[in-house]
Amino acid sequence: MAERWFFALWPDDAVRDALAARVTALLPVGARATHPSDLHLTLAFLGPLAPEVLGCAERSADRIRTPGFDLEIDRVGHFARARVLWCAPASPPEPLTALVSELQAQLSTCGLPADPRPYRPHITFARKAAATPVSAWPTPIRWSVRELVLAAGYGGPGPRYRVRRRWALI
Repeated sequence: MAERWFFALWPDDAVRDALAARVTALLPVGARATHPSDLHLTLAFLGPLAPEVLGCAERSADRIRTPGFDLEIDRVGHFARARVLWCAPASPPEPLTALVSELQAQLSTCGLPADPRPYRPHITFARKAAATPVSAWPTPIRWSVRELVLAAGYGGPGPRYRVRRRWALI
């Protein structure tokens, strides 16, 4: 399986542990949980990349000048067609959408087009899951976002994602 590259927000240990503890209670029978080390919020999916395009993508991230921000993960839901359970911010903060826009603009210089669908930030925490209605969490998980990462997905048992590089948000 070819490496599938993506830019993401990667939770620190405390946020990852809080997410893993919270979602364990939500897993329906038959759902396949995401390995806790693989929990992340994708900003831009790139797919397989030639080495020169991967280098260009890294240089694009070098030019990002977005400040860090706080994120509240406070709702859970289900993508029916994909059979994916997710958690997400009910109201994505403006700095998150600004980061995604700036990243897409920078990546376009590498010939990597932005996804034409509207950006829907979420953290996948289970696959092969039956329907779960969108609902709010009574207590949000607070995440102080201070970096973005370039990671790749690999086949096999979890963890399936490896971080290649990190960039501090200013």
